[in-house]
Amino acid sequence: MTDDVAMGPQPPIDPALLAALDPYVPPLRGLGRIGLLGGSFNPPHLGHLLIATAVYAVEEIDHLWVIPTSSHAFGKDLAPFADRVRMCHLAFRHLAGGAAVVDIESRLPTPSYTVTLLRVLHALRPGIKPVWIAGSDVLADLPRWKEPEEVQRLARFVVVPRRGFEGGARLGIDLPELSSTDVRTLLHEGKSIEGLVDREVLAYIERRELYGVVDP
Repeated sequence: MTDDVAMGPQPPIDPALLAALDPYVPPLRGLGRIGLLGGSFNPPHLGHLLIATAVYAVEEIDHLWVIPTSSHAFGKDLAPFADRVRMCHLAFRHLAGGAAVVDIESRLPTPSYTVTLLRVLHALRPGIKPVWIAGSDVLADLPRWKEPEEVQRLARFVVVPRRGFEGGARLGIDLPELSSTDVRTLLHEGKSIEGLVDREVLAYIERRELYGVVDP
C-alpha cells in the first residue's frame, strides 16, 4: 500500500495561526510516515496503548503522534483538556521516544474537526504522510465526520479490528472490547479499573479526583 497522499487545492490557513502552532508539532522523522492516534482519551486506557503497539508492529511508520481532542465534535462531556493531555503522557510513556503527545487541538478553532487538523499538519509539515489510526468501532461514525471523504484523502486510514465491531485489517487478532466509557462507568459505580488503565493514569485520576473518584 502506498504512503503517498494526494494533495489537491486546500482552503487557505491563516499564516499567523500556523506560526503559533508550529512549536507544538514535532519535526518529521524518517520518510515522514506519521501515525496519528487521535481521540478524547477520557481517560486513556490499555486499549489505546495496544492499538499503538500493534500498528507499530505491522505498519511502516516513523513516529506516532498521540493527539487528544480539545472538545468533542459530537458534544460529549470531557475531563479538562490539561488532565487528559497529562494522562496521555503517563499512558504512552512506555513507548519512550516512539510516541509524542501533541498538544495542538486546544489551539485550533472549535469544535475540533479531523479535517482541519489534517490540513494544518500538511501545511506545517510539508511532506508528511499521515497514517490515521482508528479502531473499527469508529467506522459507523465516519459518515458523520466533517468532510469524511476529504479526511480519507488527506490521510491513509489504518483501521484496527476491535472485538464486537466489523472492519479492520492487517492484524490477526481483535483488540479487546474496552472503551473510555466503560472505564468511566466502572468509576462512577465505585468499581476498580485496575488492569484497564496504566497504573500511573489510575493514580492521577485518584489524585485529581476525576470522574467522581475521591483519592483514597
